[in-house]
Amino acid sequence: MFSNVIVTGSIAFDEIMDFPGSFGDYIMPDKIHKLNVSFVVDTLEKQIGGTGTNIAYSINLFEKNKVLLASAIGSDGQIFIDWMNTQGMSTKLIYIDRKLFTATGKAITDKDDNQIWGFYYGACISGKNIDLSKKLNKTTLLVISANHPDAFLNFQSQAIKQRIEYIYDPGMSLTWIKKDDLREGVLNSRWFVGNDYEVERISEIIGFSASQLADKGIHVITTLGHKGVRYQHKDEHVYLPAVHGIKIVDPTGAGDAWRGGFIAGLLRNMSIKESLAMGNAVASFAVERYGTVNHKPTLIQVERRMKEILRG
Repeated sequence: MFSNVIVTGSIAFDEIMDFPGSFGDYIMPDKIHKLNVSFVVDTLEKQIGGTGTNIAYSINLFEKNKVLLASAIGSDGQIFIDWMNTQGMSTKLIYIDRKLFTATGKAITDKDDNQIWGFYYGACISGKNIDLSKKLNKTTLLVISANHPDAFLNFQSQAIKQRIEYIYDPGMSLTWIKKDDLREGVLNSRWFVGNDYEVERISEIIGFSASQLADKGIHVITTLGHKGVRYQHKDEHVYLPAVHGIKIVDPTGAGDAWRGGFIAGLLRNMSIKESLAMGNAVASFAVERYGTVNHKPTLIQVERRMKEILRG
């Protein structure tokens, strides 16, 4: 179906901290309008990350030489170039902004796997300067995921103008994206992906429910965390459970790993159901490791968990 994939999204340093308690015990709902709270954490890990990085990494585990990451790094970003080279990932579409620092995300995770994030876009803004026209063709799948607004809309515009099929993953852009841009992005996508909160919120904003979008021919995928994944397309409805009986070490980046696994399945010409199962399987390996690009399951290991998922 697709010969290659271009992943657009942030490249970032991730700083991940673990809080041993529950956020809910320290946040008073009736005082949320003047919130001032500090969490003392047990651990701090600094990792390579970013939505684009994470998705591309998981695809590349199984489909080397078929993925291009289109994003921007800053003056401190050479570590990403070196890392991509060690992974056998192309750097042809990486823009280097010498004036800004590389994007940085800081997350605190509580014992219930709830997370609070802060994110600095930094050099991601320079994604607006990346031209994909010479790399896109009718057998290219494009992924549009969380990024600086200028970069995100640049890639969205290019995809729509060139009529390229794309996976639209705008969930982390909801704090800034305008209604008309969001509606245009969703309605022109082939796949629309988000977690249950994101899909419901986006549906409210654009005025189309998930079922209505599916009736229009859009493949709507709702990730459900530890409950699995739901897929809707016209009259087809699929639900697949998550992998159970695993030890969750760090949920950060699980959604990105899911997307990478799903896309790898598409590139391997798997059925939709099999691709969904591959997404669930790869995500299950990701949460067993600290960080977002440290899981390295073999295809055989992934296929074993896929069989478990498909058996229900």
